Amino acid sequence: MFRQSHALTNPVAAVTFDVGGTLLTPHPNVGEIYQEVLKNHGVHADSAHLNSRFSEAWKILGKTADCKTNDLREIEKWRRVVRETFRFLDTEFKFDQIFSELWETFTLPHRWQLRDDSRKTITAIRQRGFRTAVLSNWDSRLRPLLRGFGLLGSFDHLFISSEIGWEKPDPRIFRTAEEQLGLPPEQILHVGDSPEQDLAPALAAGWRCVLISDEANSATETGVTLRNLEPLLDLRLAT
Repeated sequence: MFRQSHALTNPVAAVTFDVGGTLLTPHPNVGEIYQEVLKNHGVHADSAHLNSRFSEAWKILGKTADCKTNDLREIEKWRRVVRETFRFLDTEFKFDQIFSELWETFTLPHRWQLRDDSRKTITAIRQRGFRTAVLSNWDSRLRPLLRGFGLLGSFDHLFISSEIGWEKPDPRIFRTAEEQLGLPPEQILHVGDSPEQDLAPALAAGWRCVLISDEANSATETGVTLRNLEPLLDLRLAT
C-alpha cells in the first residue's frame, strides 16, 4: 500500500476523467492504424517507424501555447500532425483522402482499447453518489466514440474542449466545469495521465488530482499517482 494524500482522503463530490491515455488508448497503436490505412491506398510504411514519427509530430505540433479551440481548429491541428508524421514518405499519395479516412476511423471503438478497470470503477463510484464527468481535450468525435463503448450514460456531464472553446491546461475549461457542476473547486477530483495538461492545471485551479501512470503508486500532499483506477473506490463522498 502507499500513503494516500488528501487528494484521495478529503471528501469530494464529483470526479472528472480525461479520456485519451486515461480511459482509452489507441488499439493496437497509432502506428499500426496509420500503416493499415496507408496500405489501403497503396502506400507501404513500417508501423513502428510511423508510431515513432507520430510521437515526435505530436510533441512538436499537438500542443500549442494557444489553448483556444473548436472543431475546425482541431481538424487543422490533426492535419498538421498527420502530415508531419508522413513527411518521410517519398511516395506521392492523395493526402486528403488518407487524412479523411484516418479522421473517421478514430471514431470507431475497435480502434481503441478501454482501460480494464474503467467501466467498473466509474459505475461503482456513481452508485456511491459521486457525480462523474468527462473533461478532455477532444473534438466532436468523442461523443460517438463514447456511445460506441456504451459509456455515454456513465457521465453526468461531458466537458469537451472543442465545445467549450478552451482546452487544458487553460484554466477556463476547469472554471466552466465548476460552474456547470455547481461545486467549489476543492470538491472536484480530476483523473488524467498528463502532468502538464491534467495534474498541474487541476491543482492550480484548486482541484484534487490523480495522475494515471505506469510508475508505482505514490502520493504527495497535492497529488496521487496510480497505476490503475481501482483505488478511486476508496474516495470519500462530500455530504
